[in-house]
Amino acid sequence: MRQAAQGTNDDGQHDGLHVAIVGAGIGGLTCAIACRRAVPPLEVTLLERTAEIVAIGAGIHIPSNAARILKHLGLLDKLKRAGGYEMDDFVLRRWEDGQPVVEKPLKGRVEREYGGQWIAIHRGDYQSVLLEEAVRLGVHVVTNAKVVSLETSSDSDQTVCLKDGRQIHADAVIGADGLWSVVRETVLQRKFEPLETGDLAYRVTFSSEQLNPVQSERLDDLLQQSNMQVWMGPGKHAGFYPLRDHTVYNLVLV
Repeated sequence: MRQAAQGTNDDGQHDGLHVAIVGAGIGGLTCAIACRRAVPPLEVTLLERTAEIVAIGAGIHIPSNAARILKHLGLLDKLKRAGGYEMDDFVLRRWEDGQPVVEKPLKGRVEREYGGQWIAIHRGDYQSVLLEEAVRLGVHVVTNAKVVSLETSSDSDQTVCLKDGRQIHADAVIGADGLWSVVRETVLQRKFEPLETGDLAYRVTFSSEQLNPVQSERLDDLLQQSNMQVWMGPGKHAGFYPLRDHTVYNLVLV
């Protein structure tokens, strides 16, 4: 099966530049939205290998540079309505006793100094907002689309080959396919496997109901704060912050 670009006329000519984006994660969805908001808008086919794009993951930070871009795309308020919030402070603590080493204010200061807010949000909520906006803007999302190879040429016809035999033709292909990127290896013309660093992050979320039985004034005080809390230890650290209007809490052990 050969799938041509959206916006193809009867004579085979495109109405406009057609971009195929591989990967429907945060990067791929944001890129698709930006392409559709271009003047004139680009035709976009977004290829996702999974059968369904579901809200998975845990907490994620949107630092000021990214928040500034999201504001430009008209998405920052939508992310806040989906549970994102501007963090008050960044607190570094000693692992031995939990005493603060330094507290860095974020809310207000980051926007004044860097032009963007510092937002915390659940990754699933973040991705859901981006997906909804991409579909609203006319991005053609194709699931069950595992890319196995690319056929590139010097002219405008680039071909993305899928595992099931389909071929997607586009003027340009953008790789947002993550750690094991097929697009990256095609560009580099060699294998490019990730290198093991020895660092691991264990991530988990707790609901407020799960934490209620823990009788601790220190924990109660911690749960009320809209801060990023980090306990620093030798060769390791732990991070903790609230999500979804303090109904869920994110814990990261590194």
